[in-house]
Amino acid sequence: MKETELAAEKQGTVSDEQKLRLSSMWDSLKRFDTYIGTVNFKSGLLTTLNAAIFGGVVLKADAFIKNGSYYQILLIAILAVIAMLSLLSIYYVIKSIWPNLASASTGTKPSRSPSIFFFGSVSRNFIAAEFVNTVQQKTIDELERDLIVQVHEVAVITDLKFKVIAKAARLTVWNLVFLLGFGFVQILEATGYYLCHG
Repeated sequence: MKETELAAEKQGTVSDEQKLRLSSMWDSLKRFDTYIGTVNFKSGLLTTLNAAIFGGVVLKADAFIKNGSYYQILLIAILAVIAMLSLLSIYYVIKSIWPNLASASTGTKPSRSPSIFFFGSVSRNFIAAEFVNTVQQKTIDELERDLIVQVHEVAVITDLKFKVIAKAARLTVWNLVFLLGFGFVQILEATGYYLCHG
C-alpha cells in the first residue's frame, strides 16, 4: 500500500487513487450487466425463432410430407435435422440464461470472509443486522478487494454467457439453412421436378 493510501486509511478517508479504482470497478460491473442484458435479449429472440420453427414445421410435418412422394425420405431426414437443431439451440439458450453462480468469494474457504457484494453470499451468510455490522466494519481495502473479486467473477460469467449463446446462434443459422433446403425440396416436389430421376 502506498504512503498516501496508508495516511488516508489512518484518517478514515479514501485516497483519490482508491476512489478511482473503486469507481472503475463499479463502472465495469455496470458495463458487464449491460452485456448480460444483451445476451438475455438474444436468448429471447433465439428461443422464439427456434420454437416457431419447431412448432411451425416439425409439428406439422404430416401436412408438408405426402405419403409415398418421391422426396419423402429426404424431407423426413431434413425435418429430423431441423428438430434436432431447434432443440439443441433452445438447450444452449437455457444454459445461457442460468449461468454458474458459484462464487469463490462466498466464504467456501475458511480463510476468506463472505462477500458483501455477491447476492448469494449476502442471502446465505448474513441476517440483516449481521450484514449491516459486517459492511460497517469493513476497511476500504477489504471492500476494494471484495469488489475486485466480484468484477472478475461477473466478467467470467459474462464471457461464459456469450460463448454459450454463440453456440445457440450457430445452431440457429444451420437450422435456417436446413429450413431453406426443406423449402427448396418442397418447391421441387410442387413443380414436379425430380432430381436424380432416371
